[in-house]
Amino acid sequence: MGAFGDKFRKARESKELSFDDVSNVIKISPRMLKAIEEENFDQLPGGVFNKGFIRAYAKHLALDPEEAISEYLECVRQAQVQAQQQWQPEPAPEPVRPAAMNAKTS
Repeated sequence: MGAFGDKFRKARESKELSFDDVSNVIKISPRMLKAIEEENFDQLPGGVFNKGFIRAYAKHLALDPEEAISEYLECVRQAQVQAQQQWQPEPAPEPVRPAAMNAKTS
């Protein structure tokens, strides 16, 4: 869990709220709330729904919703950069030439 999710978890726990407590008020499933705290954004529906979930969760926990959205977008951007770096193909190795081809002929 990163700093983004940890901020939500600490705020929720400081108010002694369970995922179910929050879910009953803001009408977002406990599974989605847990995914936000664990930064498992691929478990969220995507697009504007993610921003709406994060905004509602932040408001309920008395966190700044716009700051939370900015931090979320930064987390997503960093994850995309990391994924891209992992999937970039390595350069092809130089072909090996037989020794006879490398020798000078006179």
